[in-house]
Amino acid sequence: MKTLSPREGYRRWAPSYGAETAVTHLDELLVARLTPPLAGRTLLDVGCGTGRRLRQIDATEALGIEPCAEMLAAGAEDGAWPRHVRLLQGDVRALPIAAEFDVVWSRLVLGHVAELRRAYAELARVTAPGGRLIVTDFHPRAVEVGHRRTFRDAEGVHAIEHHPHPLVAHRAAAAAAGLELAEVREGRIGPEVRRFYAAAGKLALYDVEAGLPIVLALAFEKAG
Repeated sequence: MKTLSPREGYRRWAPSYGAETAVTHLDELLVARLTPPLAGRTLLDVGCGTGRRLRQIDATEALGIEPCAEMLAAGAEDGAWPRHVRLLQGDVRALPIAAEFDVVWSRLVLGHVAELRRAYAELARVTAPGGRLIVTDFHPRAVEVGHRRTFRDAEGVHAIEHHPHPLVAHRAAAAAAGLELAEVREGRIGPEVRRFYAAAGKLALYDVEAGLPIVLALAFEKAG
């Protein structure tokens, strides 16, 4: 299995990125539990991928930022964006905006960053006072037992370069940026994702991995 840089990996993954996986499904469930009602609030999605998560939300204003141009182009193929949604190309370590948002998402992104402090400093900068930052990432425990961030294209299965960050590292980087950890949740292999194992013909593996945490979800608050 070849390991690709995030830039090359997501460029090649973009055409098929919309397919849901166990990881993205658990991410969706966790973020829904941690996100306050968005009506009347503004939302920033850092590392928004194709932007698909922004099409159905009811925030007053939603901005997606994504470093991979091919991912943004793939999202545009799904039709015109709602009027309250904008997308920009940019990196979590140097966000191309000055505005602050009530709710900020950084979902399955920070594992592609080797050092967290610069990313958290930027995420804190664009979170409004009294706002909430929600971070999800591939769980370090999953990495310990051999799980990798992978995708399949016409040439086979590829891994994407990934840096596992334990909770203590997230918490320290966030605290240095002025953010307070409010809630921690884990997405574990269980009934919610059994269908993905069944579709892949891997129910025996499901029985072995049941209970394994594969998504780490954190909610931070910025003092008002």
